[in-house]
Amino acid sequence: MPIVLGAVAVVSILLGVIFLSGPSESPADDGCLKLGMWSSDEKAPVLQEISRRYKESDRKTDGKCVDVAVSVYSSQGSVDVLSDAPGADPNAKPDIWSPSSRYWVDSVRTAIATRPGRVRSVPENPPTLATSPIVIAMPEPMARELGWPEGAIGWRDMLALAQDPNGWGSRGEPWGAFKIGKTNPTFSTTGLLATIATATALSGSNEALTLPALDAPEVASGLRALESSAVHYGKHSSVFVRNLYAADQEGRALEYVSAVALEEKVVLDYNQGILVGDPPVKTTPPKVKLAAVFPTDGTTVSDNPAIVVDAEWVTDEKKRAAEDFLKYVQEQKDLFTEEGFRDGEGNPGKRHAVENGTPASPSFRLVRTPAFEVAQGVRNLWQRNRKRANVLLVVDVSRSMEENVDGVGRSRLALAKDAAMLVPEQLTEDDTLALWEFSSPLGTDPRPWRERVAAGPVGVVRDEFGREVEGLQPTGATELYESTRAAVADVRDRYDPTRINAVVLLSDGRQEPRSDGLPSLEDSLRSGDRDRPVRVFSIAYGDEADRDALEKISTAARGGYYDSTDAARIQQVMADVLSNF
Repeated sequence: MPIVLGAVAVVSILLGVIFLSGPSESPADDGCLKLGMWSSDEKAPVLQEISRRYKESDRKTDGKCVDVAVSVYSSQGSVDVLSDAPGADPNAKPDIWSPSSRYWVDSVRTAIATRPGRVRSVPENPPTLATSPIVIAMPEPMARELGWPEGAIGWRDMLALAQDPNGWGSRGEPWGAFKIGKTNPTFSTTGLLATIATATALSGSNEALTLPALDAPEVASGLRALESSAVHYGKHSSVFVRNLYAADQEGRALEYVSAVALEEKVVLDYNQGILVGDPPVKTTPPKVKLAAVFPTDGTTVSDNPAIVVDAEWVTDEKKRAAEDFLKYVQEQKDLFTEEGFRDGEGNPGKRHAVENGTPASPSFRLVRTPAFEVAQGVRNLWQRNRKRANVLLVVDVSRSMEENVDGVGRSRLALAKDAAMLVPEQLTEDDTLALWEFSSPLGTDPRPWRERVAAGPVGVVRDEFGREVEGLQPTGATELYESTRAAVADVRDRYDPTRINAVVLLSDGRQEPRSDGLPSLEDSLRSGDRDRPVRVFSIAYGDEADRDALEKISTAARGGYYDSTDAARIQQVMADVLSNF
């Protein structure tokens, strides 16, 4: 039935995690009271514009104008700061906080409760600034084949296509296997919300999920079957959006993925040529638009709450100013709807129209919020039933890797080894893992790469992997292109259709000897065996890495590109890469 998207409490994790040091300061002292606000990334530009208008308005607190500096800050980092977690940045002191979901507000409350003696007030029912439903985004021809926009389409339709060995052929279409894209529920708002909605639909209950419901065999088996069609996972939706756009520009919009769980706003932006990311990319609209499918058997909504932080650095004056600013924000409904959000009551804006990819008044079932511990159970259920991975880690050991990293006192290779040790820790025991090093040929071997650990289950190769990583030594030049081509070929030769088959490529340099072989490598990656796709997730490591080449390689292979120009951040970047599995 038609649903009004109210200010609902939904369980989620921040979509797209961006790490900054905290709120920025105005360049000059203009006499205004300074406030810092932390926001989730997708609505930060709107809040920054509202802050500008607020400062220029006549509203004052205690006779002073108020200047609110809006910054993007990671969800878990925010929870750590606000709950005084060990290792949290002591200099990070926000006055206002607005994550994408109340999940994080609940997380702070839960974390505080585990620390005896800590007293900090966390509101039970914070205001909602804007809403954005989680939808199944599909290339429009695929959505229309299922009956969009009028027809009833749900998670069970996705499951039926995923389980059918003929895929789209079962509907007389030449689009091959049904493939889904989904961010990792351990890290991502959208991924968790989509998994909650899927589990609720599979449970067949109209009530909120419970822990016993998660134990039902049909829930686990259905989720496992749907996850088996995943192309890969990831921490951010931007990887899927940019891969979709690259495929679209090559005339292959229907090849990369059939359906992706996204926020409705991201779909509206994509169809305008705005690709979510940090920063967002503005380009020409895609040739094939996305359609926002609202699952009739249930979906959830990002509710974007906001709270005034209860902390010793938030003075009474700041508290009064923050409360007034949040009142002002809630008055700016039109700004949010102009940017593709629905307002705090769920009302659409002018952009919400079928011709733009989403119906203004969709009919769907609103999934009720499960308890906090149930949300944790959903993440555990996904981890047990996610698609397993077949990963080859390829590490650049060229001579430049022996250079020390400024401010750290250790070499690039030493830090890269620490990052490599995360791989078996973040994968599961039954994922497949292998290790190569590459530089330039050694001795009589004409190949620039060398196998250090043959592919095997993580539980079997873990110890050997650790020993071989520790034994990596810098030598030679950087024969990037030939090594990448060989790594992809190796994974394809032992391709496992039940797994995400991927190369994780870490390099700190440029192709040596100089070569014009990049276009040829890109062509081979784009035109490789489409029935046996091998994704390349590349890491540009340090300030001398060939970022352009590595990004092109990952785009051609429909993987993901990660920038670790700051070599000291390589462990965090590696963790981000591993979220794809």
